[in-house]
Amino acid sequence: MILTSDLSFDYELLTPQVHENMAIIPIKTTPNYKLDIITLKKALELGLGEIKECEQSTVNTLIVKNDAVTPLILIDGEEVVGGDQNRLVNSTILVAPKSEMKIPVSCTERGRWDYKNEFKNSDYIANYETRRAKMSASRLNMPVQNAVWGSIDSLEVLNEFSSPTSAMAESYENLKIDHNEFINAFSIEDNQNGVVIIINGEIKGFELLLNSEIYKEFHEKILKSYLIDAKNENATFTINIDEIKSVLENAISSDFEKKESEGLEDAYEFENESGFGKLYSYKNEIIHWSYFKQIEENNFNQQEEDVELVSDI
Repeated sequence: MILTSDLSFDYELLTPQVHENMAIIPIKTTPNYKLDIITLKKALELGLGEIKECEQSTVNTLIVKNDAVTPLILIDGEEVVGGDQNRLVNSTILVAPKSEMKIPVSCTERGRWDYKNEFKNSDYIANYETRRAKMSASRLNMPVQNAVWGSIDSLEVLNEFSSPTSAMAESYENLKIDHNEFINAFSIEDNQNGVVIIINGEIKGFELLLNSEIYKEFHEKILKSYLIDAKNENATFTINIDEIKSVLENAISSDFEKKESEGLEDAYEFENESGFGKLYSYKNEIIHWSYFKQIEENNFNQQEEDVELVSDI
């Protein structure tokens, strides 16, 4: 167990931003840590990182190589496209400098199993509902891959779009123009390294990253991951700052259970009456913290049914 106070966590909520049925509240933490960590995108751009299939390709494992002199961070839900099929990273992982390791992943393109090209960093991370379903399945020892496939199937039904290979990235591309309107409406604040997301007046979750430089890289991806699941049901709502602070304070005061880590990171899970999530730290500093609204019982039962259905296919 750890307490977040041990991680020197302090935060400031910045001015809310609203566009139609979505609102974001930027978060800034003090201090804004500057650990020397490289992201997958930058590592690939600089030729210091590589994602590849295993010698004998397998759906739920990939190999990541880090040639940088600093740790390489992979973010929970981050997608890589190419290889034998597109995949998403199952948890936030910190890969040691000058090392190579196998990482657990989930398929986000069920209808393809043939080599396409070298893996590239995707413009997307897994949508909110898929990340929430994946994390819930992991916590309950349910099949994570089936939860991901079931959620992507539901996403296609929601948006009345069917990809030839059931590729999550293609669902995003189908709604790209609509998303751009929202992305352009939300600006990144100075030193922002986190965000609270509100859809139709409901607090859906929050994301916090190590520092503002890493957050900038994921800002659009995070917003898109919530937008793609959101139907415009209530464009008129009130932002309750006290409620937002309560969600954050409840998360901070939760008990954090230490879990097995994949790389250099320390991994923790937490749950309270309003939500659940994961926190990852390195050298006693938060590198990634995600929170999702608690799954309601009827939605949880539907998730179980979706997993069973996919298992039978």
